[in-house]
Amino acid sequence: MRVTNSMISNRSQVHISNAKNKMLTAEEQYTTMKKIQRPSEDPTIASRSLKFRTTMAQLTQYVEKNVQDAMDWMDTTEGAMKKVSSTFTDMEGYFSQGANSYPESKERTAILTQLRQYATAIFEDNANADYAGRYMFTGYRTDTSLLFPNSSDTLEYEITEKFKSTDIDTIRNVESDIKYQDGMTQEEYAKLEAKVNTGYRIQLSYNNCSNQPITGGNNVFRMSLTYGNTTEEYSVDNGKVGVVSQNDAYAYDIDRYNQVNGTNYEALYIYDAGEIVLGKTLYGTIQEKEANFSIDYTKNKFEKSDIRPEMYFKCDRYDTVSMKNTYFADPSDQNINYEVNFSQTLTVNTQAKDAFDTEIYRCLDYIERVIGDVTDVENRIADVEKKIANTSDQDEIASLGTLKTSLENEQQLRVSIMNEAFGRGLTMVNKCEATLNVAVAELGAKYNRLQMTQDRLSDEKTDTEEKLSNNEDMDIADAVIGLTQADNLHQASLSATAKILGNSLLDYI
Repeated sequence: MRVTNSMISNRSQVHISNAKNKMLTAEEQYTTMKKIQRPSEDPTIASRSLKFRTTMAQLTQYVEKNVQDAMDWMDTTEGAMKKVSSTFTDMEGYFSQGANSYPESKERTAILTQLRQYATAIFEDNANADYAGRYMFTGYRTDTSLLFPNSSDTLEYEITEKFKSTDIDTIRNVESDIKYQDGMTQEEYAKLEAKVNTGYRIQLSYNNCSNQPITGGNNVFRMSLTYGNTTEEYSVDNGKVGVVSQNDAYAYDIDRYNQVNGTNYEALYIYDAGEIVLGKTLYGTIQEKEANFSIDYTKNKFEKSDIRPEMYFKCDRYDTVSMKNTYFADPSDQNINYEVNFSQTLTVNTQAKDAFDTEIYRCLDYIERVIGDVTDVENRIADVEKKIANTSDQDEIASLGTLKTSLENEQQLRVSIMNEAFGRGLTMVNKCEATLNVAVAELGAKYNRLQMTQDRLSDEKTDTEEKLSNNEDMDIADAVIGLTQADNLHQASLSATAKILGNSLLDYI
């Protein structure tokens, strides 16, 4: 075959072009330190890089965002609960002081005031805390505070609260009508005697409840008792429960109340105190059957910083302004889950009902009431002492002395009950602290698991980065050698072409 100069020129241009392309590729690899610049150069490397980069993006999302955000949430939650635990320790000292002494009036007031401040700190400063604008202890309702930010008398609630047989308290109550009366003799005063009655009480989570049903409802109070396959109902409607005020005579002595008022109630609902006093028969049934029971009651006036009922209980709410009725299901298991790994989620939140017991408030309400009883009898004794100091009639002095003795006996009984109330406070703190410790332990276990997940994800991220680098990054030595070889090839192709094209037909003649 005859080879012409044109054919040699064309073929040389192709060789030079190929050499330039190889040198360009080598130069790009050297400059970018990447094996390929376009998927078409090596589809296998390109495909693997896409998979590795997708995995890297997911791991980065988990490690640097999801896991870190979950840890921050849990750190803030743990910090709030630890502060509450520290507050419980401080409260124990005050309860112990009240349980083991007879504090003076000002001292009693100071103790109660300090305990109230601790309770406020527990709920307002910690249980109502938020993280990045989201309330931590309110379940799914992270945009709603645990506490009412302002007083409200436009919301009506029918609340369903659940109890166990062990939630019933056995309390002592002083029945007394000892007071000064004109014309009473020493013998008549001597007959006046304070009497201690034992009762069985259930404390609801709220006081100042309503004695009327919510708008559109028909229930004031209902207690449903369940044991085995049996359910018994005790309500105002079926005549088994009476609705009374704490100021009503014998409100805390159901037997005496029934005797005086000609009724046959098995329980008394003291709506303004938020308490239920059980008769002996009903109490015996609950204890014998170890029955669980639920109580439906209503409340329509809330003070600032009162706990929203929907955060703890199943309830119906009626808004008297919008005339809208809202139903809230039982708030159990409102878990906020973070995706912290491939197909792996973790619950990061703790609900208030699982960490902060509302019994704190009710215990202090009871202590305030018995302190008031002690103060009242002290004031009556002081009045009698003034009367004794202001009279010279020996018969009257003797009568007043007898009255004072009766009042001092009542005082001893009421002080004893006050000491018991502070002792109940110690028991309450221990119970609430145990509940809190369980919540802290559960949070700690989840946090440890999250840390292990973070460590594993970090290792996996490092491995993926290494695989990605091995797949698409150039070794610097290979890049230098490749560039040198490509340059040499290009120079050789130019040199060969110059020699070949320098010959003409005359050189062969």
